Amino acid sequence: MMVLEFQTAIKYKRKFISGRRNHLVALQNFLKAGIFENYVLYEGKNEIRIAGNELAKVSVSQDLVSVKGVGKSLSEPATEPFKQVEKMLAKLPIEDWTAYGYVAFDMARFYSDYAKSIEQDNLYFLIPEIELIFTEEGVCIKSTKSLEQVEEILLLDAQLPDYQAADLRLDFSDRTNYQQKISELITAIQKDELQKAIISRSVKIPGNLDVLGTYIVGAKVNNAARSYCLNIGDVRAVGFSPETLIEVYDDGFIVTNPLAGTRPRSENQTEDTQLTHELFIDAKEVKEHALSIWLAQSEIASLCLAGSIQVFNFMEVKKYRCVQHLSSRVGGQLQPGKTLWDALTVLFPGITVSGIDKQQALKWIDRLEDEPRGIYAGGIGWVNSSGTGDLAIAIRSVYQYGNHIYLNAGAGIVAESVPEKEYIESVNKMNTMLTNVVLESEAR
Repeated sequence: MMVLEFQTAIKYKRKFISGRRNHLVALQNFLKAGIFENYVLYEGKNEIRIAGNELAKVSVSQDLVSVKGVGKSLSEPATEPFKQVEKMLAKLPIEDWTAYGYVAFDMARFYSDYAKSIEQDNLYFLIPEIELIFTEEGVCIKSTKSLEQVEEILLLDAQLPDYQAADLRLDFSDRTNYQQKISELITAIQKDELQKAIISRSVKIPGNLDVLGTYIVGAKVNNAARSYCLNIGDVRAVGFSPETLIEVYDDGFIVTNPLAGTRPRSENQTEDTQLTHELFIDAKEVKEHALSIWLAQSEIASLCLAGSIQVFNFMEVKKYRCVQHLSSRVGGQLQPGKTLWDALTVLFPGITVSGIDKQQALKWIDRLEDEPRGIYAGGIGWVNSSGTGDLAIAIRSVYQYGNHIYLNAGAGIVAESVPEKEYIESVNKMNTMLTNVVLESEAR
């Protein structure tokens, strides 16, 4: 362990540029200028955020929690990593910071019997040198660098390349194996070992993901609750998530948004409406959703003030390009002394990507899935020094670790599940990104 003394607290310089700006052109400009190395783009409610370069970073490896930057370097054994990360961030000598990054699903190994892990960090948050927040009114710049240089690059007018998606085709050779795993899980559920688990498939492709190109192509056709792209070291990710894991607001109100119950989309309006109707009359889909909301309410209740728990927008249908879901939101007022990181310890991983009972489901995920999930089904987003934050569940996404690209998709399994249908559901979900992947050689 090594500790270096802090330097004087760092303050951001700020400037607001009025007028709408294209965030994708801006990111391209910063990349072309060689200004950004590591970066995160995150599109949320009514704003788009771009964070570039590192003043400091906090990370969790397979056994250590570490902080590095602004005169500090510290590593300690990971015991309660979410709370350790919170403490390390709080001690950084940076005023009014926002940290951007990911929480891999593999963080579950610190809190459950799930044991798998990617080689890369299980958690990585950077506090940027440059932060841009795009709204309808304009762009807010926060920078420790020259505001003039940032403004000059931001205002450059440029064209985006005509990116072409790679022609990726899957052979579905994993169908029999996946369906056998689902059958084994259904048997365990029917024996009351658990009520629900999400079992996923992964596809591994050699090549280098063009992060910006994939995001541009995907954004043209995919709607999302949250969308994002990031390039952090040898980890890259692009996604269009339908679901938030945690939203924490200035007043301490916290919301989670489970989506459970799925049907495909149809280009035929009559068929699409019929598929929507099926979400409400199929006992399996209704049960899957109801179980998820019941557990979400229980988890939120353990964090929030009695009497503040709410279920709202109950069983709305959210429609996306390839699939449609039943959606509900569950929220409450955090108890005094409870923070986003306490909430993450309880809510992570999300019910709709793990299962019920969550601990039993994680055992079955570890047993039945061959590869670590990595970022898939974890979280991507931001947290800040005032205790607010926004993390999307990392699904409908593509990831790169080292020299390989990964696509993942899963299905929620309950006693009434039919293995053949669950495989098709996972195929429909994977198609969200399969047809939008741009490789670094594919830009035109």
